[in-house]
Amino acid sequence: MARRGNIALVNLDTGAVLPAPKARTPHTMDGSYTLNAYTDDAALYSLALSGAEWATIDWVRSNGGAGAAVKVTAAAVAEAILATETTAKTALARLVKLNILLKTSPRSQTYQLNPRRFWEGSGDAQVQACRRLDPPPITPDAKAVAAAKKAAEKAAAKTPGPRRTATARSTTNGGTR
Repeated sequence: MARRGNIALVNLDTGAVLPAPKARTPHTMDGSYTLNAYTDDAALYSLALSGAEWATIDWVRSNGGAGAAVKVTAAAVAEAILATETTAKTALARLVKLNILLKTSPRSQTYQLNPRRFWEGSGDAQVQACRRLDPPPITPDAKAVAAAKKAAEKAAAKTPGPRRTATARSTTNGGTR
């Protein structure tokens, strides 16, 4: 039978009991800014993003926009995602409206993905980005609300009723000769 008691670290070579490990040092990400601290504001799948908007998010992320601000032009995005420049401009505008993309200044063409939702880099840099940009929460717009309402109405219309069972049919050719 095993003894119950305190657990100790023992050096197997010398048999000496080692001191208990030090208490955990708080990490920079312990606190209000963590990768998951603000991700419950609106799920991205609930925002009814178009394919061009998803492709734009991916393009900005792959060009370094998840860790720092990057210069983004509608022409470059359109060429990369194989869309028209108008589609790229519309995607950028909606992503800014949803606070998924943040403009570093109103007149610049530099964008950064919201560090509350997308981040690549160290925790210290994320804390600094959150302090510098003061990122707003991602909130659904009219298109996302309309899509959610339509889905709810569709689900309500499919009220489950009694299940119908198939009636047993005779497999014989019937009749006698």
